[in-house]
Amino acid sequence: MEIFTSPDAGRALLDRYRELLDTWPVEADHLTVPTTLGDTFVLASGPPDAPPVILVHGAVANSLTWFGDIAAWSKDHRVYAVDIPGEPGLSAPHRPPIGDYPGWLGEVMTGLGCASASVVGLSLGGWISTGFAVGNPARVERLALICPGGIGKVRRGLLLVALLLLAVGLRRRSQKLILGADLSATGWFGEFHERVNRVFKPRRDALPIYTDAELAGLTMPMLVIAGDRDALINGPETARRVRAGVPKADVRLLPGVGHLVTGQTETIREFLS
Repeated sequence: MEIFTSPDAGRALLDRYRELLDTWPVEADHLTVPTTLGDTFVLASGPPDAPPVILVHGAVANSLTWFGDIAAWSKDHRVYAVDIPGEPGLSAPHRPPIGDYPGWLGEVMTGLGCASASVVGLSLGGWISTGFAVGNPARVERLALICPGGIGKVRRGLLLVALLLLAVGLRRRSQKLILGADLSATGWFGEFHERVNRVFKPRRDALPIYTDAELAGLTMPMLVIAGDRDALINGPETARRVRAGVPKADVRLLPGVGHLVTGQTETIREFLS
């Protein structure tokens, strides 16, 4: 499946991505990890012998998601930012069934030489990270989830409206509806996100919801951050289910915040430490 509107548009977008990666705030190794879903691109930052942390971004995004966090998190950790296959990054453009991704994350960790690691997942990356932790709790030292999928239900009606706005060219209105914010004033980040929205074909398959029994099996220390005005994923329901069923969870429901959760660099750094 072609994930871009055209091969040329995809190449131009990824060329711009590479240019922006050249401005990564800290020194980083560019790694390629072979997996059954294809080659996975990984940015590795921080001391090689420090405790490992895996970062898994959301949909319609790539590892630039962590640009503002990486300097703080990589001081005391070896941080691996991975590009999800089938998203607008440098991993394989293969888009398999959604259920294949938790196993893929385990393959990436093994390929990086990590028997276990702390994991930070955002939105779709939160769903993937949760699924991996459910199936492999001994391999996840700590689990930090930011507006994760798979716990609170997706607001399907609002998502449909956002996709329709995107289809008729109203990209900024679609973005503001989903994220709860306008990125047009955020410099290169907003410019790149706008470009992604123009040329990338987002996935449309629903994320399965994890059961109460699956959540109860998450026995590692866990941090969950959600917005109470998230228009994409039900943040209050996410918070309620985790508080009710996860034994070691620190849950933060942020008032007045949508799907774009910012300003949590230090909170997550403290949790990882």
